[in-house]
Amino acid sequence: MARIFTEQALADYLFDRIIVNCPKCPETDCLRVACQLVAAELLEDADIVYKMDPVSDGGA
Repeated sequence: MARIFTEQALADYLFDRIIVNCPKCPETDCLRVACQLVAAELLEDADIVYKMDPVSDGGA
């Protein structure tokens, strides 16, 4: 089952997980930008992998 994420939803999720696991980090503005960049890279990499995977014709 695949889930659809927007870039912003993924960035917000990453940011939330980092803050929960490292609540002492004072530079949240910097982290928010980093999460946005990582989300964009992850989605781009996932799209590339998806497009490179062989496509099944369903046995037709």
